[in-house]
Order: sequence, then structure tokens, then C-alpha cells
Amino acid sequence: MFKEIFMADVYNIRGLKSVLPDDALVIDVGANAGFFDILLLSKIKNAQIYAYEPLSSNVERMRSIASSNRIFDKSVIINPFAVTGAACEMLRIYAQDTEDNQVVASSLKEFNNDNTKELWVPAISLSEIMAGMPREKIDLLKMDCEGSEYEIILNTPPDMIRRIETMRIEVHHVDNQYNVRKLGRYLCELGYDVNYSPINGFCYALEAYKK
Repeated sequence: MFKEIFMADVYNIRGLKSVLPDDALVIDVGANAGFFDILLLSKIKNAQIYAYEPLSSNVERMRSIASSNRIFDKSVIINPFAVTGAACEMLRIYAQDTEDNQVVASSLKEFNNDNTKELWVPAISLSEIMAGMPREKIDLLKMDCEGSEYEIILNTPPDMIRRIETMRIEVHHVDNQYNVRKLGRYLCELGYDVNYSPINGFCYALEAYKK
């Protein structure tokens, strides 16, 4: 229950209902075990969600949910990949050495001191994902990828980014180069209205709307 409340607050699920169409096309980068997707489908039942999650333990949990939840199974396409900006076949990530839900796995080695396990996982770029979408316009991009949001957004061609109507991104303060202010300014330059609020001392909930 706490996880669901946290997700609802960070991604403003209630607010999304007022801006997304009934048949919203959604890309979920860093889907974890599908918590966000469950919440979104409770508000927008005809959404089509393409969920990307590189960790096998989380992918198995999503598949377990799909096996017992008809709406989830119909609406969520589970893709066991890490997402990148620059195309590559495999990505090195660092994770906690546990089979529990991995909430802080990152491509950044120093992102979390508990990430002592090194993994190589299949990867796909955001550009490749969007090229394969059934429609030109992406209604929502949700991202929770523990520091990789910068590499993904900054290395995806601007014209591709502009196909996205709405974004919900959990943005992490990495350093003076990679922080929420700079990412927000970049999205503004691409033609988005941007606002963000702190989740904790190093993480922000960012919302972006295409003008």
C-alpha cells in the first residue's frame, strides 16, 4: 500500500487522468514490478502501456501480475530491456545483491553504495522504441531509471522527443552537470512547460507538457 501511495504522489496519477486520452499510448521506462502501470490502468482502463524493465526479478513479478489480472495482461506489453539514449545491445548496470524488488539499480556505478552486483542486460534505445510504436504521438513517457534519465533524454534526437505529449520523470541530482534544473531547462528549450517538486534531498518529480 505504501508503494502505491508513493507512486501516486510522485507521478500525479490523478492529474494524468485529466490530460491523457482514454486510449493513451504510454512508454514506461523503469517499470519495476508494474506498480505505476497498475495505478494508471485504474484511472485509464484503455491505455496501452509498453513497459521496459531490465531486472529479471521484476519482470517475473510483472508476468505473475499479468497471469492473474486480465486488464494488466491485455494492456501492458512487458519488455525485458534497459533503455538508453545512444543505441547499444547490452548495458552494464549495478544492483543490490538480492532477489527482492530492485528499486535503485542504475547504470551509474556510484549511484548507490548498496549496488554491489554488476550485471549486463539487453538494451534498447528510446529512439528504437518510438520508431516501433503504432502511432506517431506518444501520450505519456514515464521514467524511473535511477540517474539514466539524463543519458536517455539528452542522447535522443530532439525531433523524437517532441513526439511525446506528456512526461513524468523521477529526476535524480547526480552532480552540477546532471541535475533537475538543467534537465528542466533543456525540456523547456524543446517546447515543454516544465515543473518539478522535491521527493527528497536528491530526487525530484518532474512533469513536462508539450506546449
